[in-house]
Amino acid sequence: MSQELVTREQQPNLPAFASRSQMPTSVNAGAVAIEQERAIAEAQGQLILAKKFPRDLNGAHAELMAACKSPAFAAQAFYSVPNRGSGPSIRFAEEVARVYGNFQYGHRELSRGDGKSEVEVFAWDMQNNNRSTRQLTVPHAVDTKNGPKPCRDQAEVDNLIANKASKQIRGRILALMPKWLVADAIEECKKTLAGNNDEPLSVRVRKMTQAFAKYGVTAKHLEAYVGHSLDEVLLDELVDLTGVFNALKEGAAASDYFGAGETAESSAEAAADLAATAKSASNSKPAARKPAAKPQESKPAEEERKPVEEPAAEVTETQSQPETEQSEPEQTADDTSQDDGGDLF
Repeated sequence: MSQELVTREQQPNLPAFASRSQMPTSVNAGAVAIEQERAIAEAQGQLILAKKFPRDLNGAHAELMAACKSPAFAAQAFYSVPNRGSGPSIRFAEEVARVYGNFQYGHRELSRGDGKSEVEVFAWDMQNNNRSTRQLTVPHAVDTKNGPKPCRDQAEVDNLIANKASKQIRGRILALMPKWLVADAIEECKKTLAGNNDEPLSVRVRKMTQAFAKYGVTAKHLEAYVGHSLDEVLLDELVDLTGVFNALKEGAAASDYFGAGETAESSAEAAADLAATAKSASNSKPAARKPAAKPQESKPAEEERKPVEEPAAEVTETQSQPETEQSEPEQTADDTSQDDGGDLF
């Protein structure tokens, strides 16, 4: 018995598999046994390679700092979630794992049935043989305003599982990373967002406002979020708003950050102003057409009507234009680059 205990202690930290007694009767036990042996042999080979070719921490640090100096990467390095704070994003964690080396992460589906899946999310430092895992129960339904909506096909289920797992992978990766390496990378990304830009802060704020407009967020919403005018936005607040923008790109609702009541209120005010302007313009038309009542001067009357009617049309267009810009903002060259993942304001 003592030899068996010693042997078990020397076993590497390999993934655990279910025993045959725990398997459902519908599962082919022979195929599972073959897959287990293959997975164990593959894991042992990876551990041997990790020991044979250890990572270079100095080289990894230098490569990560170079990546953090890229404006495109720094712009997607942070996230913000309502009531749960902000921090490094999954894209940041993936880059740290890449340069760190001898590291694996991902998720695997353990079981599926009764409209849900059991999923394991893991990160594995093969050189130090440390693992960080977490198991999730993912219902096969998407949360909507009208309640859960069941997934229609296999593709929707797979996308849902991948989406839920990716949010947990970030924490598993960062749990195994050296804290000093993560801290240096975060600081370098903040420096990139704050300093490595030749444009004035006012121009960057204007671009930020245009980018948020694609998601129905107006300047008033942004001012309410930061608590003051956009002319007084600081660099740290710009970094925070960048995290909010990244969350909106990932599918978060704008109302979670800026509130739905303010959007409805601003829309109602804009509609009231537009109605008042149209009413005043219609009341002014009869007074402008009085000189056209002379029958002997029909042609001059037509000429006089034209300059009167054209300003009225211009008033209507200028009043309706702000509402159009809020609902469907014009795409500029800066806006088209927002979808690339490199949104640097």
